[in-house]
Amino acid sequence: MFDDERTRPIAVPGARRRLRLPVTILIAFLLVTGILGYVIFQANAAGRPTRDERTATVVFDRSAGKQVVGDHGGERFRTASVVKLFIALDALTHDPRKSDQAQINRMLSKSDDAIANTLWTRNGASAIVTRTVAAIGLKNTSPPADAGRWGDTLSTADDIVATYRHILALPKAKRNLILKPLREAPRTAADGFDQHFGIPTAFEDRPWAVKQGWAAGRGAVDAHTTGLVGEGDRYIVVILSSHADGTALAVATASATSAAASLVPRLEK
Repeated sequence: MFDDERTRPIAVPGARRRLRLPVTILIAFLLVTGILGYVIFQANAAGRPTRDERTATVVFDRSAGKQVVGDHGGERFRTASVVKLFIALDALTHDPRKSDQAQINRMLSKSDDAIANTLWTRNGASAIVTRTVAAIGLKNTSPPADAGRWGDTLSTADDIVATYRHILALPKAKRNLILKPLREAPRTAADGFDQHFGIPTAFEDRPWAVKQGWAAGRGAVDAHTTGLVGEGDRYIVVILSSHADGTALAVATASATSAAASLVPRLEK
């Protein structure tokens, strides 16, 4: 045991207290800095989308003849009901009867899944997507892995813009068979869902024509708002979004509406 009095340091009253004060201040400073850093990180993280949230926004100005907004246009999303545009376009190549035209109208305006099922099965299922890709020259669109699930067709905002450009170039009679129901899309879809999120809400003071898409399950929640905006169908607007599985559809559609609203000041009337 070290117990030699002669070798012990001389105790100076108050020395330990003076040494402890700077150490205490340093510890307090580090604690405060750490807490502030964590708070700032959390605040910034709250404003960023999670890795499970993806959004693509593309706007084509037909008057200017160019794309004016392009954000993740080449990223692929599950189309949900937006694929009904493909189903309708393909059906038109089969010279639909009056009864078929009425079905196409309801499928597009009210997003009727039962009619989509009928036309999808009757006209070749996945072959519909393959033919549409070839007819329009789409670059990143592919049929669903399960041929029975038309909503799982994969596409991009760029390809959906190209689809609208193709529709607008059709002869007037065929063009109107698709655009008329999109212009008259009611608030309540065939399944009871409010389909006036996104474009119809954000651009309620301008003419619009829309084909919306929404789906939940199988790993994600989708909310897409796509269509035409403005006098003379000046703008083609496509917003595709995917959220983490379990996200409420109301949250997903509100996000799509917010994305559409952010475009309002950027697009001239």
